[in-house]
This record gives sequence, C-alpha cells and structure tokens, in this order.
Amino acid sequence: MIERILTDDQKREIIYKNGGTTENILAILLELQSASPEGYVEPQTTALVARELGLTETRVYEIASYYAMLKVRPQARYVLEICNSSPCRFSKSDKVVHMLQRELGVGVGESTPDGLFALHYTPCVGTCDVGPVIKIGDVVYGSLDEEKIRNIIGHLRAGQTPVQEGGRS
Repeated sequence: MIERILTDDQKREIIYKNGGTTENILAILLELQSASPEGYVEPQTTALVARELGLTETRVYEIASYYAMLKVRPQARYVLEICNSSPCRFSKSDKVVHMLQRELGVGVGESTPDGLFALHYTPCVGTCDVGPVIKIGDVVYGSLDEEKIRNIIGHLRAGQTPVQEGGRS
C-alpha cells in the first residue's frame, strides 16, 4: 500500500465534497483524517479547514480534539479496538486483551515502538453474537482465540489483509 500525503487542493476537494460548511465539519474532519497516512488531523489540515470554513484554527482544533473519533496526534497504522461492552467481557474479552498485550508487547492505550499497532478499548460494535471481538479499521474480527489473534497480527505485520472469520465488515 503506497501512502501519500494529500495536497491542499485534494483536501479542499474533500471539504467541499462534504458540504464545505461549519455544519458539516465533523464529516469533513473525519474524511480528512481517514485520508491522512498517519490517521490524524494534522495542524496544516486544521489551518486549511479553518481558512476554508471561516473559523479560527483554535476553534477547529477544539472540535478535532473534543470528539473521541477524531485524532490530533499521529496514530499507529493498525489501531486494534477491543470491544469492552458487557457482552464481550462476558465472552472473555479480557483474555483477548491479555493475548494482544503479550503478542504486541504493549498495553491498552499504547502503541508499538515501530508505530505499526495500537491497542484501544471501544464501546459496543454491535456484534455481540460473535464476541469477543476486535475492530481494525471498518472490519470486525470475532470469535477470537489465540490462534486467530496470531493469524491476524501475522497478516498485518506482513502487510496483508487478515482472513475474516467470525466477524463483520
């Protein structure tokens, strides 16, 4: 996968494709974040959004830093979100957390030194029937055990898409 940095013109295209108004700022920032190779709203992007929408940079930063789904610092390439809802905890999500921590050598809320992986908790992802689950991007991997976790991590380390068994996209 070739990562590319968006030009200001490409960022403007995203801004105006999403309505180009302050009412649509969340959609705008989410798409800009998604297009960012490091998975966050960079200061240059914040400044551009502010100029295009007639807001201050401070106001755009406040919005970007307020919402949990928006990030204002670089993110790991693969963010593994561990569902911590009651049904997933009941289906042993704590074991998944321990397996991931052992496999990656980091705790929840941390990133691997190489910037490849980060572990985070997330609220319910709506797949209680296949818990415990982790969500990576828009894909949910469910019915996890140690073998499936090693397989997922191995594929990601190799730059491949993991086989999705027992989950949903």
